[in-house]
Amino acid sequence: MGATSTIEWTDATWNPVTGCTHVAEGCRNCYAERVLPRTGQSFDKVICHPDRLDAPLHWTTPRRIFVNSLSDLFHEDVPWDFIRAAFKVMGAAQQHTFQILTKRPKRMRELITSFCEEGDFADLRGSTEEVFPWKNVWLGVSCEDQQTADERIPRLLQ
Repeated sequence: MGATSTIEWTDATWNPVTGCTHVAEGCRNCYAERVLPRTGQSFDKVICHPDRLDAPLHWTTPRRIFVNSLSDLFHEDVPWDFIRAAFKVMGAAQQHTFQILTKRPKRMRELITSFCEEGDFADLRGSTEEVFPWKNVWLGVSCEDQQTADERIPRLLQ
């Protein structure tokens, strides 16, 4: 996790979650699987790091932040309440643009739909005026080939 990044399409990374499991062919060359062992962490163990949640709130200069470059925020082992807490930070840090990529668009849709139905997004943002989608949160899916694009992109658009 860092206030800066060498990834060309983002300015910083924020990893409130680390670790993952393979769900698709695109996981074969996983960046996180190569990097996490170098830091002494296991790739196969999904860990939520509550102590990292507020990091973007301390970055005053606006940046594009890649959320979970070392995991998938919508992994089935990440509790809904932890994801809600991450969104609360994104709602409070409106000076930043948060970039979220997932290979689990079904779970992403379930959570976003649930948050919308329960009115959580207004509460998370601290305002009743703005509902989701927020301008500062970019949701995306990673697609390794045309078949996964055909499967994941329609779910993203939902």
